[in-house]
Amino acid sequence: MSLQDKVIRFYAKQKSTDLYLKAIPGHFITNHSHINYYTDMTEIKSIYRVAHNAAEVLSRKYKNVIPVDTILCLDGTEAIGTLLAWELRDSHFGPGTHAKKDIAIVTPEQNNNTSQLIFRDNYKPLIRNRDCIAIVASVTTGYTVHKAIETIQYYGGIVRGVSAVFSKVNQVDGVPVDSIFDVSTIPDYRSYDYTNCPYCQQGIKVDALVNTNGYSVL
Repeated sequence: MSLQDKVIRFYAKQKSTDLYLKAIPGHFITNHSHINYYTDMTEIKSIYRVAHNAAEVLSRKYKNVIPVDTILCLDGTEAIGTLLAWELRDSHFGPGTHAKKDIAIVTPEQNNNTSQLIFRDNYKPLIRNRDCIAIVASVTTGYTVHKAIETIQYYGGIVRGVSAVFSKVNQVDGVPVDSIFDVSTIPDYRSYDYTNCPYCQQGIKVDALVNTNGYSVL
């Protein structure tokens, strides 16, 4: 049986949306942990209708409540980030607020030697002294979110929130993580440090290596 034959659909609990998360049970290795479900974000990140639905749900946290000038997109969430900017374009925060504001959508580079997230000089003005949020596809250990928060702060931005399609954690570095799907959606979702993985200890083979781009079967 292929991994695609094992796909399970988990539906979002938010009203007014038909969003679902495709997940595959098994033994998977990420850059930072071992997990028992691979959450497939392909449709949510790539198909307009689905990405738009995700952006609409995520916008509910910010619209007319939290100012947003810049959206930092990680894990290939640029389509969601762009549609989220569209959803937030008419947000108002009192007298003097301009309607249909321009919101920047930016993606940092990753330094291959240090794993640091960096921006070139021409992008720095889109972050410095601006209200910023970060979007990630999946949060398991919180490492990527920590890097995003650290990056915004390093370049002089103001961290206003973190949003994710799926998150195992509720907060990182004191910043709440708002997500469409969480561990209540997949109650038996687990992640383990590679030194303490029960699947490895039982000799259960690894199904695939996974990262933000997808999975590679071993």
